Amino acid sequence: MFSPGADATLALVPDERNPTETSDARLLVIRFSSFGDIIQAAAIPGAFRAEFPRARVDWLVRSDFRTLLEPHPEIERVIAFDRAGGLGGLLRLAWSLGAEPYTHIYDAHANVRSALVGVILRLRRLTLLARLGWPAWAKRPKSRLRRFLFFRLRLRSVLPRPFRGVISFLRPLARWRVSSSPPEPPQFFPSPEGRAEAAATFGGFVPDVILIPSAAWEMKRWPLAHWKRLIELMPTTRFAVLGGPEDAFCAELERVAPERVRNFAGRMTLAASSAALERARLTIAGDTGLLHVADQMGRPCLALIGPTAFGYPTRPTSVTIETPLPCKPCSKDGRGACVNPVYQRCLVDLAPEAVAARARAQLEAEAAKRAPESAP
Repeated sequence: MFSPGADATLALVPDERNPTETSDARLLVIRFSSFGDIIQAAAIPGAFRAEFPRARVDWLVRSDFRTLLEPHPEIERVIAFDRAGGLGGLLRLAWSLGAEPYTHIYDAHANVRSALVGVILRLRRLTLLARLGWPAWAKRPKSRLRRFLFFRLRLRSVLPRPFRGVISFLRPLARWRVSSSPPEPPQFFPSPEGRAEAAATFGGFVPDVILIPSAAWEMKRWPLAHWKRLIELMPTTRFAVLGGPEDAFCAELERVAPERVRNFAGRMTLAASSAALERARLTIAGDTGLLHVADQMGRPCLALIGPTAFGYPTRPTSVTIETPLPCKPCSKDGRGACVNPVYQRCLVDLAPEAVAARARAQLEAEAAKRAPESAP
């Protein structure tokens, strides 16, 4: 019969084997999208295999994101779901996966689609229980009540501050003795095709700093005038600007100093843009997916965090710059209205001079690290 499981999803409840007794663990991660969440969740395979060194890790993902995961050395199989197949195609895929000998299944998405996959997996496994046994299950909680208390009633103690997405993906695996401390970078691995495309697009241009001025929602973008001023304050620095095809405003940054600024917005795929972050000594970005790519690769970056609660990077190589305000954070992901009398004050008050000073310090620190390597 069906009954609510410990993770508050529908669960079939035969006795679950003790996962710590599994010598050859096999994990299925379910996380379909989106770009930034997949990047932050990419630490799961390495963390799991740190506890279960002989483990195999498979990942169920939406087909348009499969190339992000295929180069990952800790993932044996990327299982792609094509949305063109509709709900029926997804359920048939889930039925087939239910016959795989997974010892652990982690719903890292926790939406309606992943819950349906979980039900079908359980039904199929029940028919094969005598042969395969029952897997251990985990689910990343949505924490909707705590988010309501955090944003609406402003009870700030109910969620971690700062909230680091990488750790939030690992924390539910503590039941399997998996550490919530992320494994050493890199935990994101650009594809060879992405690297080749980035090299061809950049040509002979070698940037010191990559700027990522865009974000999905305008409210979490550092003002364009501040980006321009940053370029002016660093007159000997070469900049590359990354963005999507819709980010036409990025052309204005190249016009500030065309002899040392190149605008590549809209000229590369997401895979190539991710690979391009290896080509610079420093990345400066707001709360956006490419920030987490740099973070997961262990590349030095400055994170300009405004109204959002969940965009904080994790690695020691990432430095967060923000303005402390009592109204901050006011948004989960940048949607909604600014609640401060001064629109976007949390980013407007983040002065270009302060960012430039920190960027110069980062570049000098990187140069000092490289100096012993280049010494005869």
